[in-house]
Parts: sequence; C-alpha cells; structure tokens
Amino acid sequence: MSEYVIYDPATGYVRAQGSGRIHLIEPTDFSSTAQTLVYTGNRDGKVYVSNDEVMNCTGMSLITTNTPLIADFTDEVIISGVPEGAQVEWPDGQTDIVTDGEIRFSVDLPGTYTFRFTAVPYLDKEITVEAIAAT
Repeated sequence: MSEYVIYDPATGYVRAQGSGRIHLIEPTDFSSTAQTLVYTGNRDGKVYVSNDEVMNCTGMSLITTNTPLIADFTDEVIISGVPEGAQVEWPDGQTDIVTDGEIRFSVDLPGTYTFRFTAVPYLDKEITVEAIAAT
C-alpha cells in the first residue's frame, strides 16, 4: 500500500493525502501546479513537503493579549507570534497575509469572534476572542 500526498511545490502545502491507489487521483484537480509524492513511513496528522520529504507540521505559538475585549471600538486585542506569511481568516471571512508577526482587532459589538491562522509548516490554529459590552 502506498502513502501519498498531493502538494504545491512552491509552498509545500499539502492539498490531499492518503494511502492506496493513487492512479485515480489527478493532481491538477487540486491546483495547476500540484504534484504527487509517494513516500514510505507513517505520518500522523497534518503534514507538509520540504525538499521532497513529507514532514509533520508543528504547533503555532500565538500569544493573545487584552482579553476579554471591551466592545467600544477603542479597546483592541493583539494576537502576536504569527509566522510571517501566515494567512489569517478574520471573523467576517476576509483573509489576509500577515507580514509583521501580529494582528490587531477592535469591535463595537459584543460577541464571540474567531480567527483562523494557516501557515506551512505549522498546524492550523484558531483563536476565539470574546468582546464584552462597555459599561
């Protein structure tokens, strides 16, 4: 039985992984530049490819300061330790690339806000921030 990944060579990002018959899968169904890599050895969880080697992703160490957040559009939460080039998905669904290691967030409506971070070679990470009503 073969283990395989379908990945983007430029980033190492794995789009699919599995075992068994790979001739049924077409890499270009995932991306025009995607490639298939067959490997031996068992990998648990999320993986990435570096120098034609399948590697396990590691945890992302993010630091969140100033929580809970006061929903007054002045108070802000800072999430730092974000790897350069990581993609952040904001609570409204917008995505951005982080270039300076942190994001800042303020809001005027109480509620729960979730941020999703994705970056090779790290495990995806979610941070949830609670915004409470100003008194």
